[in-house]
Amino acid sequence: PKEFNLFLPIHAFIHNKTMHKSRPKSRANKRRGTSLVENLMIIFLITFVLVMGYMMTALSRGDEYAREYAQGGGGNGQTKKVLKAKPAKQKAQKVEVESEDEVILNPQHLASTHKPHVKEDVMSLKNEYPRKDAPHCPPHPPSDYPHEYPILDILANWPPDMPDFRPEVVYNSLCYFDYSLEGDRAAALNYRKAEVPFLVRNIPDVDDTALRWSDPIYMKNLLGNSNYKVEESVNNHFMYWRNPAKGAKVKERDGKTWTQPTEMIKMKFDEWLEKAESYKGAKAESKHWYFRVSGCSPNAGGCPSPNTQELFDEIPIFKPQESLFMVKPKSQRGIHCRFGMTGVIAENHFDGSRNFIALLMGERRYILSKPKNCKNMALLPKEHPSGRHSEVDWSDPDLGTFPQFKKVTSTEVVMQAGDVLYLPTQWFHYIISLGTNYQCNTRSGKSDDFQRDIRDCGF
Repeated sequence: PKEFNLFLPIHAFIHNKTMHKSRPKSRANKRRGTSLVENLMIIFLITFVLVMGYMMTALSRGDEYAREYAQGGGGNGQTKKVLKAKPAKQKAQKVEVESEDEVILNPQHLASTHKPHVKEDVMSLKNEYPRKDAPHCPPHPPSDYPHEYPILDILANWPPDMPDFRPEVVYNSLCYFDYSLEGDRAAALNYRKAEVPFLVRNIPDVDDTALRWSDPIYMKNLLGNSNYKVEESVNNHFMYWRNPAKGAKVKERDGKTWTQPTEMIKMKFDEWLEKAESYKGAKAESKHWYFRVSGCSPNAGGCPSPNTQELFDEIPIFKPQESLFMVKPKSQRGIHCRFGMTGVIAENHFDGSRNFIALLMGERRYILSKPKNCKNMALLPKEHPSGRHSEVDWSDPDLGTFPQFKKVTSTEVVMQAGDVLYLPTQWFHYIISLGTNYQCNTRSGKSDDFQRDIRDCGF
């Protein structure tokens, strides 16, 4: 057929041979016949056409292979492989984008390209965490995404009270998207609309911040000598709590009167950092401190003191302006940062709004569970000062008291500097600090996709 232009050389060669044979042969031609060189030429041309056809087929499917290969790698090995897979960029641009989504995917207030060497410098900060299984990450999330594993398998593979340990594999089934690829941004938006968790990497503004915040001197200058709120715990476990109603006496399961699990104290950043660095390798039973700093949104009232407005310049993806990272700008309530020291555990709980979470220094391990697990979480009731939190000690589950806990299914991910995680409304999360780390998050409205699951648990 005429459309297969690669066959034209063979066609011309055979045509000339046929025309040559149709002429009266000279005595020399009769003696010569078909030479060995001509036969080899025919074989070469046929082989060339077959090879080129195979290469074109491989290129047409290159993005699918590249994405599956990258998603299976985990850690920075994955992202580096995505960036090296040239066909991925061709296919990623074919993801359909609604016209109203153009502003979300290409916001004017966010940088679209990296400064020289920034992407590579941030990648050098990351470690590789091989996955147990390679996830499937098409432009729209599969119905069973993300794949879940038994919680007891996850905890046995990597015990929460062992932050310095590194397992051979992690039970990570989340998809990563490369913000520098337009098609990946479109796919990430599809996952956001489906209200499922995913991660984004290679975000120019976030990578800039991650490099700045890796410098302790920069951070000391940024936060100054102000006294910030710091949670202090007698061990490495931290659970949110609010003051009970005046005069109310809350009873625990064992009949004892409830007491607040942590103390709120004041501390300068450099004081906290000194403790965090000097307590590396500390036992789980020793004191731990959780540093807090916030920047209040114009949409919110009751701003904390000190109100660190500089966070909006430091983390522009969290400005209350429409983007992939800001679902409902008018519902944004500020930027809230939590700096953790090695071993700090934030107990399992769910939040009533959607979250975008940026890790800007160090590493944090997140164990995520779908809201359908609610009935097996042994949640403290909403009237309890720590309502919404699991009563189970995940570092040492008491299956005699909480036998239903073994039915919980989850996935996990190690967030690293430059990573941004989308956490949908009412998804459970259990967090372990794997070293000194800085994390900031923002909320922008909520969805009702999982309200039925949560309502069945009394919330």
